Amino acid sequence: MNRKETWIDETLNSLDGIQRAPASAGIFLKIQARAGLPDKKATAMNRSFYWSVAAGLALLIALNLFVARQSHVSSKQPAENPATMASDYFSYLSPIKL
Repeated sequence: MNRKETWIDETLNSLDGIQRAPASAGIFLKIQARAGLPDKKATAMNRSFYWSVAAGLALLIALNLFVARQSHVSSKQPAENPATMASDYFSYLSPIKL
């Protein structure tokens, strides 16, 4: 074994025999009191929250349908001539003289 492998083995074996730190008896109660965690199950959410989520989803779906319908209408227009598209695309090169 070379020096590096020995160091790796020593590092990996350094945690052998480690034990958990003991906690005091009332530590969980103190943490729970500080954090303000309820002892009961979580309460149900308001119905208004669910209605607002449902309204948001409905609005999102309606907006998606509107955009999809508009893009479908615009895609029916005839395509431009490829030569015209190329001349428009490379028109910025005309003022440049190499």
